Amino acid sequence: MSSLLAPPAGMRDLLPPESEARAALASRLTARFASWGYQLVTTPPFERAEVIERGLDGLDRRDLFRFVDPESGESALLRPDITPQIARVVATQLAGRPAPYRLCYRGSVVRRRRFRARTQRLLAQVGVEHLGAPGTDGDLEVIKLAAGALEAAGLPEFRVVVSLVGPTRSALRRLEGEARAEAEEALSRKDRAGLEAALRAAKAPTAVRRTLLGAVGLYGEPGPTLRAARRVFDGDEAKAALRSVGAIVRELDGLDLSVDLGEVRGQAYYTGASFSLLARGPGEAIASGGRYDGLLRRFGSDLPATGFALDLGNLERALDAAGAAIDRGPQAKLLVIGARRDRIDVARKIRASGHVAAVLDGGVRAALDYGRAWGYDAVVCAGAKVTRVRDGATRSARARDWDGVARWARGGSGSR
Repeated sequence: MSSLLAPPAGMRDLLPPESEARAALASRLTARFASWGYQLVTTPPFERAEVIERGLDGLDRRDLFRFVDPESGESALLRPDITPQIARVVATQLAGRPAPYRLCYRGSVVRRRRFRARTQRLLAQVGVEHLGAPGTDGDLEVIKLAAGALEAAGLPEFRVVVSLVGPTRSALRRLEGEARAEAEEALSRKDRAGLEAALRAAKAPTAVRRTLLGAVGLYGEPGPTLRAARRVFDGDEAKAALRSVGAIVRELDGLDLSVDLGEVRGQAYYTGASFSLLARGPGEAIASGGRYDGLLRRFGSDLPATGFALDLGNLERALDAAGAAIDRGPQAKLLVIGARRDRIDVARKIRASGHVAAVLDGGVRAALDYGRAWGYDAVVCAGAKVTRVRDGATRSARARDWDGVARWARGGSGSR
């Protein structure tokens, strides 16, 4: 295909039925958020550069897509993160409402990978922000909601990893430029030898060496890891933060859970407990989030806050690896053939039952080929029988029980 006719590098088109499956998945997740009281906010795909830069620490400008807004002449960015936009909305348009704020969103962000090849990526996300609730109750709510969202999506197995970046990041801040980046990379790989080399080259102070070399091994089961951390991290603030993490993990019984206190990648604005949800398939986190109490202050609204973003593409890959199809819900997609007047009448009745119906001219064989190409569940020969697209099984359609036909067409049971 000509490069002119292909989507931009690092991005792709979603065709039917994949696009429909993603829309169904996003709707299922946001419905789960709504059931916990989170209300939907929609923000624009680009934002004034000042908002994004104020909201995100440690930005590498090479990772941002910047342009000049032709209407205002202001510098603007394609958003790499939706959270600063939510902070702007809360601090301005929602400022008069009482806390806590429970908000959710769905949308896309554009980022570049920070590796040798800086390729852009368009990421589809859903997420929640819980603003105005200090302490572990807010942390627990968003972690349990994130885990419940994966369960609602049909993912059978995943792991919750709880982190605490503050003490480790404080030690990293005492290193300069390139030395800090090398130490951070070694920490992320759990590479003790590489970390030792980076610290020697940086001539790091003894206290920094002790903290970072201790942190590189602080991952695994919650109990032993937290006990080891109390021997590594000094100071009242670090001890209080560890107690907070301990209180959180004690309330997460029943989840596959671990703790990682040496993880600092991608966590620039977190001020307390953070977390990631991992599963086989995507090779990176499906969802990640945490507490970011300082962010709203930059927008003139000093509220504690926590939340998470869920990557729909990574969730799809995890579902695929687990052999779990994305549930489109009870709605079936049916093709109706037969005499013109009959097929139009039957299609109308199917739609009135809440299912999808498209009419098609021709016979069953051609309709089955069409249905396979376009993701339909069954072919309805008006007034006669239904043929399932995936396996050619047939049943009567005379009963006009379109909900039963839909269940059967989707693979469940239905009256014959």
